[in-house]
Amino acid sequence: KKSSLWLVVEQSKQTAAILIAFIASHPRHQLNNYLNMTPTDKDAFLAIYKEIETDLIADIQNLPALSDSVKQQLIDYYSVCIPYTVPGGKMTRGLTVIKGVEVLKQRKLTDKEYKDAAILGWQVEWLQAFFLVADDIMDASITRRGSPCWYKKPNVTQDNAINDALILENMIYQTLRRHFKKHPSYVQILELFIDTTFQTEVGQHIDTNG
Repeated sequence: KKSSLWLVVEQSKQTAAILIAFIASHPRHQLNNYLNMTPTDKDAFLAIYKEIETDLIADIQNLPALSDSVKQQLIDYYSVCIPYTVPGGKMTRGLTVIKGVEVLKQRKLTDKEYKDAAILGWQVEWLQAFFLVADDIMDASITRRGSPCWYKKPNVTQDNAINDALILENMIYQTLRRHFKKHPSYVQILELFIDTTFQTEVGQHIDTNG
């Protein structure tokens, strides 16, 4: 019996593409109309975020050929960057992944199914964070979610923020590899994120040059 990550991927790559495209293309207030999310839902989702963040910070600690002082500088910096740029919104896109799996399976998820779906949901949130950090620079925006854009934060600078956007994107693939490398749909999951990223970046080019 196959492990159950999502019928989104297991049943049909096309269904998964539709779900991710739906999440990426709808404003949060419209997505909220399709969902019934409670504070408990959000708390459980945030608990998974903390696990992912902890793993990613540990990856920095384990980087080879770097002095302890350089590693600590990176840890201190990204311990601020990640929570500032990733979980600050309503998390509707990520929570939609979990709700989508529940709808497709037509039952309550097991703990393992929930965690897998939540991890994937957070990768959608990470993808959105990568896009927003870059988009704010391209649009010369001042604020995001009521706070200064990441590149406008003291001691960040535009140059660092460009690199941070790339690191946020890379963290998606680190996390997918960590949790789903042995999953039978691992390649299809990667392809979905690669395709969605490319389509969004083409859209950004059209928007910038329109």
